[in-house]
Amino acid sequence: MAITLDLSHVPLALSRFDGEQSLDEVEQYIDRMSEIHARRQPYVGIVWMRRYARGAAHTERMGRWIKDTEETTRRYCMGVAMISQSTGFRFALAAIFLIRPMPCPYLVCGTWSEAIAYARAQAGKSGVVLPELASPWPELA
Repeated sequence: MAITLDLSHVPLALSRFDGEQSLDEVEQYIDRMSEIHARRQPYVGIVWMRRYARGAAHTERMGRWIKDTEETTRRYCMGVAMISQSTGFRFALAAIFLIRPMPCPYLVCGTWSEAIAYARAQAGKSGVVLPELASPWPELA
């Protein structure tokens, strides 16, 4: 699968984008994320953007989903850490968020240790304790 979403560590949601995602896979991801939104409880996300399809249709669909879930995300998402080893991608993502801010706190970083530290800090602000967890992605340093 080009997109995986692991909800077995809720309130921590772990997503990985790795490959050329089809629009069907994007829709499946959105459907799965609706599960965590339906809980109506605080959560934090870590998203590893290993390889991501950058087609106009993908960007439009993800943008529409972010807009459609903006209020729910603002209310329940304590933060999202996005991991990318590509400095160029991190810069581009940060530039996009200057134009269309995320509805929740976020960090764009390069490592699992940065991401999990951020996720723990954000969860801690709401009194939420995250489970102890090493990187679920062995190939991620």
